[in-house]
Amino acid sequence: MTKSILITGGAGFIGSHVVKLFVEKYPNYRIINLDALTYAGNLENLKEIEGAPNYFFEKADIQDSEALRRIFSEHGITDVIHLAAESHV
Repeated sequence: MTKSILITGGAGFIGSHVVKLFVEKYPNYRIINLDALTYAGNLENLKEIEGAPNYFFEKADIQDSEALRRIFSEHGITDVIHLAAESHV
């Protein structure tokens, strides 16, 4: 079974580095970047991998349970790396 890894906060400073590392190091894994794109998220951080066949972006808030159900179902999520946080947390 191929892994399908959801990385929350993947457009933030730390998250974008983790997303890039996983997309490049594990080409057989599906990497799903979930980010609400608030002030801390910036897709420019991920320009170099946006066309990678194993990379997927989902704009959603981790507090939106319906969106999370859809994303888990559509992508067959097997693992989660939770990096979503506001800087004041």
